[in-house]
Amino acid sequence: MDTLVFAGLLVALLAVVGNKGRAVVLGWWWLILAATLALLAHHITSSLALTLHY
Repeated sequence: MDTLVFAGLLVALLAVVGNKGRAVVLGWWWLILAATLALLAHHITSSLALTLHY
């Protein structure tokens, strides 16, 4: 999941440096945020199903 976050931030940074439109940067930002939250939700629920305790 860390790789996904860093890749998303890199793409957003490249979009900013490349003078892309604000919609492109925000689009990538929201896409990576949604993917990260989906993976996090899957990770938490699968850990609970395995009865892991933190």
